[in-house]
Amino acid sequence: MTNIQNILRCYATGMGIKSIADAFDISRNTVRKYVRLYQQSGLSMENLLSMPSHKVQELLGPSAERAVIPSERRQQLEALLPEYAEGLKQRGVMVKTLFEEYSSTHPDGYRHAQFEALLYRYRLKTKAVGHVEHYAGDQMYVDFAGDRLAIVEPETGEKRKVEVFVAILPCSHYTYCEAVWSQKKEDLIKASENALHFYGGVPLAIVPDNLKSAVTSSDRHEPVIQEDFAAFAEHYGMAVYPARVRKPKDKALVENAVKLLYRSVYVDIKDREFHSLEELNEAIRAWLERFNERKLSGRNQSRRQLFESVERDFLRPLPAMRHQMRQRKSVTVMRNSYVTLNKHHYSVPTKYIGKRVELVYDADTVEIFHSLTLVTSHHRDDTPYTYTQKEAHNLPGHHGAYEKDLDELYSRAAQIDNILLLFLKNVATAAKYPPAAFRMCRGIMSLEKKYGLERLVAACACATQLRAYSYREVQQILQRGDDADYLPQAPDNADEARPVIPAHRNIRGAAYFAQNNNHKENNNGNK
Repeated sequence: MTNIQNILRCYATGMGIKSIADAFDISRNTVRKYVRLYQQSGLSMENLLSMPSHKVQELLGPSAERAVIPSERRQQLEALLPEYAEGLKQRGVMVKTLFEEYSSTHPDGYRHAQFEALLYRYRLKTKAVGHVEHYAGDQMYVDFAGDRLAIVEPETGEKRKVEVFVAILPCSHYTYCEAVWSQKKEDLIKASENALHFYGGVPLAIVPDNLKSAVTSSDRHEPVIQEDFAAFAEHYGMAVYPARVRKPKDKALVENAVKLLYRSVYVDIKDREFHSLEELNEAIRAWLERFNERKLSGRNQSRRQLFESVERDFLRPLPAMRHQMRQRKSVTVMRNSYVTLNKHHYSVPTKYIGKRVELVYDADTVEIFHSLTLVTSHHRDDTPYTYTQKEAHNLPGHHGAYEKDLDELYSRAAQIDNILLLFLKNVATAAKYPPAAFRMCRGIMSLEKKYGLERLVAACACATQLRAYSYREVQQILQRGDDADYLPQAPDNADEARPVIPAHRNIRGAAYFAQNNNHKENNNGNK
């Protein structure tokens, strides 16, 4: 089929003379001539299109296919168009940039308007672009900008790179962005959640790029979604619908939003210095507000106005609570019956020593499972190289601060008698060192098992009067029976009330001394 037949076919479909001339790179007068000859022929369009090419050529005249020799200026530009078309695919490259490059090397070349029209026409010929219909409340595209921003550490002056997250609702083009520390799943999920709260509603699906933090395994039919990202989407009732691999047109709108980000906010803040993520995000939010209030090209509405009028009511309501991301980690219980998470140690019952357990944790809680059975749970503590222990686990050894243990002994002593409480505090003061004080006070309290509470309190009263603040002094008082005078309702004859000292081979007793005295007297009498 000749070019003449293609031109007439376009004319029959209602395409204008100017559009046809631009599409086929011919003059409008030539198009008008073909249309006039067709109308004068009296043939129907069906007959004309079904005719052989040479018949159409003969019918509409030999001059119909007259070759047009382009000018030297046109030839020079056409040789550069493929390179310029490829250049537009690069990040941050605009037609204005390409024209400045072209005009610097070809000062007698085309002006900006004609340059842009010819470049646009070349791109239309080389690759057709299909139209994608976007529905209100259907999808939210998310992606990270390729170029990162930087934060200057105030203490060291070092620059720390940060990622820029971008989200867009394709129906209204309503855009959200923020800076995050990394592209890890924690930051991706948090930023996506912030975007949902920025929009004030939930779409049917979230469309991420094929990031490892969102998609574990890419597949054109059924990609495998990262489990934590899938849990986040399920919490908000969204489907995860990843973009196809190496198909940038699937997320062209968010890619375009990233380009606009480069041309505006990156340019605005490139010479500014930020010392925190919050400070940088404050600058981004200011730009974002201006960006969403700007009118769309060829429309009388801004992105925000279009969102309010078209899309907001189609978003589903947000859940009552935010998503709590729970992570998992498999560890082995150590010999001291602890497991470690982020350099902090948590206690586990001793029967699980040496066994593999599963840690399921979020920002507040650490749960420990063994064979799908909950073993214990702890409040999360990220203080490194410290221990969190439950008394119910009955772990061997001492755990925690001695001051806390002393307070427990004081509490027990206060329930028994204030004499005992004051004595223990004096013992702790005299010991000066909390571990030593705890040992002595614990030893004193243990004497209750052998001597009873009444005698222990009496012995402490006696030791207080003697200012003997030690475990050994209290023990000796009880062994000697010196506490008898301090017992409640002590008899007048204190000697008779003294406890009977049990017989022992190392205890000589009064009989030994009486016998020894008699022996000395006999020896003296013999002399």
